[in-house]
Amino acid sequence: MPDDDLQTTDEPRERFIPISRQEIVADLLAAPHWSPEDKQQFEEFCQIFTALYHYKFHAHLEELKRCYTPFNPDSDIVSTHDYSKEEQQQLRDTLNEEMCQLLNNANYEEMTIDELNRAISADSFYGVNVSVDLEDFERLIVYYRGSAIEVKYVRDWKKLFLSQKPIEIPIYKRMFLLMKFKTQQELVQERVGNWLKDKADENQAKAEPVDEEKQAKLTAKLEKKATKQIQYSRQNLPEDLTEDHVFLKLFKNIPRTDLEMLFPNQNVQLKLFDKIKLAVTGGGGTIGGVISVFLKAASANIFMFVGAVFGLVGIIFRQIMSIFTQRTKYMMTLSRNLYFHNLDNNFGVMNYLIDMAEEEEGKEVILAYYFLHTMPEKNHTKEELDREIERYIQHKYGVAIDFEVDDGLRKLREEGVLTEQAGILKVLDLQKASACLDKQWDNFFNPDDGH
Repeated sequence: MPDDDLQTTDEPRERFIPISRQEIVADLLAAPHWSPEDKQQFEEFCQIFTALYHYKFHAHLEELKRCYTPFNPDSDIVSTHDYSKEEQQQLRDTLNEEMCQLLNNANYEEMTIDELNRAISADSFYGVNVSVDLEDFERLIVYYRGSAIEVKYVRDWKKLFLSQKPIEIPIYKRMFLLMKFKTQQELVQERVGNWLKDKADENQAKAEPVDEEKQAKLTAKLEKKATKQIQYSRQNLPEDLTEDHVFLKLFKNIPRTDLEMLFPNQNVQLKLFDKIKLAVTGGGGTIGGVISVFLKAASANIFMFVGAVFGLVGIIFRQIMSIFTQRTKYMMTLSRNLYFHNLDNNFGVMNYLIDMAEEEEGKEVILAYYFLHTMPEKNHTKEELDREIERYIQHKYGVAIDFEVDDGLRKLREEGVLTEQAGILKVLDLQKASACLDKQWDNFFNPDDGH
């Protein structure tokens, strides 16, 4: 969707810097204070740092691929390695940890289960009533980046649909989901355990003794009920889905009230208005058909009676098909919207996020170094540097952000470019800083030289 339709919200500032690294570097190089030599050295510093972190993130990507390969639902790779349950769990734990770290580097924000439940229970903008059982998932990680208001125009029924009115829709610009389903057996045992606990509490309140035979029959009955429920909720999942699969999904411009459409175990339901409409139209036709059957039966004309019965069956069939037709319209709405909102899946998500994290890390370091280098007389503290960069971004690009000053300083410190004394931050000059980064780069391929 075009950015012209997006307006900023009054929510807390985000860490994400919505300007490309190339544009930031070009604007910094365009500052009038540079001498030709310093300008060239600063450009080289940016290039070396970008190359350094590109390599580091490549190593991160390789580790993510190693952990994700056994659980990738799109995999076409043949492997002779048979992973034990312990190995699989270790790989999943590492994958979850590495993905959360990557998302944090890309300046995404985590969404809690409570926040997710509130969003799912809100009325849908698209008018589709969808339910999602979050208990279906063994692991569910949800992150977002960028909040905005999207303006859409809809026809106003108050003006006889002759004109349109604007509607403001709060959206998440980027939405990430990691999902792993529980096994059917685990979910059955969990549900049955909860039901039996509720029953035991009820019996305890009534002071009723425990009958083991009745308890066994009740358990079997509840297991059958739970199995049926789970199979129904998962009926739309792919047939080749296994419970070892881990799904990685990335979406764009998702209305906050429609997060449930992102989940694969969604269950489309009729809205109250549609239920009433179908009940009124279908109920009237059915009642008329029943009356007609009784009248024809009373006339003692067998042909008229049989015709009336077939007519009644036709009315009932038509009403049942109306329900399925309405449900199909809902599914088409969901499918159409997801088609345009989907950004990437599974392995593709990793590559996308690696690129975004690399961009964010580069922007943070380059901005921090630039202001410490060009304004050494200010003797910046961390807090002063943070405010200085935020003011620059606001003035230059008209964007209010919460700059990740700690991240930028940490990376400069790790590369040996930053020193701090009594809270005052200082960086090496351009020549020494570039030489330092160049040495770090050489050490990747000659680890025995000085280390």
